[in-house]
Amino acid sequence: MTTTASSLPLWPFVILAALVALGWRQSRERLVRPGTLARVALGMLALSLYGVTSAFGAALLPVLAWGLGFAAALGPAGAVFAPRGLSREGEAVRLPGSWLPLALMLGIFLSRFALGMATGTGSPLLHQAAFIATVSAALGLFSGAFAARARAVGRCARLQGA
Repeated sequence: MTTTASSLPLWPFVILAALVALGWRQSRERLVRPGTLARVALGMLALSLYGVTSAFGAALLPVLAWGLGFAAALGPAGAVFAPRGLSREGEAVRLPGSWLPLALMLGIFLSRFALGMATGTGSPLLHQAAFIATVSAALGLFSGAFAARARAVGRCARLQGA
């Protein structure tokens, strides 16, 4: 089965435009409440894990790969994803602008788009362990990066508030 551009639905491109707009907004310095970033990170965690389990089931390989990606983003790679130059202002934290959230959102979008294309075309990739592990780990890493960012902002709020 082949897929052409004319058979693609419009809604992924609407989501892509919204993500680009949201990412552009995050490239500017702003004040954020730690709880807001925590909710975003929790939402990304739920959506990415749901994406993995809905595509591949709750089997060991995809869930383990997702968990390893998530743990890598919070552990060894956490410093890469954590924003720098944070300062507390009242109940909020001043967060410098960064293009990283846009890159992470586009990474999630592209991973999910590739997964949707593979599903829609009945690709045999969906049954290959390397594809399953790569997509699952990538989605775990991207959602873990949002968690690492939220953790850094929460830590800033607690440490500077003490």
